[in-house]
Amino acid sequence: MRGVSRKLLLFFIILTFSICVRAQESIYSEISFPFMQKLVDAAKENYPKMKSFQRKVIMAQDNVKKSNRAWWDFFSFSVNWSPTNSISISNYVLTGYQFGMGINFASLLQKPYVVKDAKNQLFISKMERDEYYLSFEVEVKSRYIKYIQELIVLKLKTKNQVDLDANFKQTKYKFEKGEESFENYNKAMVAVAETKQNVIASEGNLLIAKYSLEELLGKKLEEIR
Repeated sequence: MRGVSRKLLLFFIILTFSICVRAQESIYSEISFPFMQKLVDAAKENYPKMKSFQRKVIMAQDNVKKSNRAWWDFFSFSVNWSPTNSISISNYVLTGYQFGMGINFASLLQKPYVVKDAKNQLFISKMERDEYYLSFEVEVKSRYIKYIQELIVLKLKTKNQVDLDANFKQTKYKFEKGEESFENYNKAMVAVAETKQNVIASEGNLLIAKYSLEELLGKKLEEIR
């Protein structure tokens, strides 16, 4: 009986080792870097905060344009029409149209600083946007890799469950014929139950990873091709 227990223990050790080895070998083959870039592009297009940063840049660009176009704001023009009445200025009598122009020198002197401030705000907006782009891209890729990891783990645990089911059927058959102890039969049955629980937990982890990724994508993962 001890020999059978040792064989069963050895079976679990080999199975666990093979799962670890296969997980290490398959992670890169399961990751599609072109598809990962599609996820990043979709997230940048759909995620609300990304749109907010881009909108801030557009607003800053508009402010620069406005500040460059506002040179005429410092000049004021006036027109007076006196068809019958006359205006006397230093012994000169004016009739008809009179034109006047004023210049706000204080605002005019401040104009270069206003333009410079608008350009600085545009520069800051772009830097904040680009900084967020970098961290956001890393977050999308990290969640995608996490999803792939959970997918691989689920596949391995499902394969493990199939192997244990086959081993349990064989152990049960031998137990019913009196060729296997109840202890080993019970251990095989417990192992199958635990494996099924692990598969269910792994399925939950995969769904959580998927929904976490879709939060950034702004759409279902299946919609991205």
